[in-house]
Amino acid sequence: MKINDQSAYINFDAHAKRPQDVSSTSDTARTDQTPLSTDKVVLSPKARELQDARMELGGLPDVDVRRVARIRHQIEKGTYDIDGGKIAERMLGEMHLNSRL
Repeated sequence: MKINDQSAYINFDAHAKRPQDVSSTSDTARTDQTPLSTDKVVLSPKARELQDARMELGGLPDVDVRRVARIRHQIEKGTYDIDGGKIAERMLGEMHLNSRL
């Protein structure tokens, strides 16, 4: 994983409340006319994309119950076939993807 990627950034433009801002209870009760500071977070497009993907994945179940039931049934019947070539292809594909990170 590339940690020093400069294209992904998060800019935190946060301001802590000053003691005089905390003591006042409302904007109308304040004697000075300086605006209250607000906290602001700016996410890069890449960070937003990752955040959206994480939210979508969070809604998916961890286990595909129908697929597990189908494979379990095939194993019990003795008809489950393991394709070693397909497994090897996927392993090599994963290794290739990991080497690019």
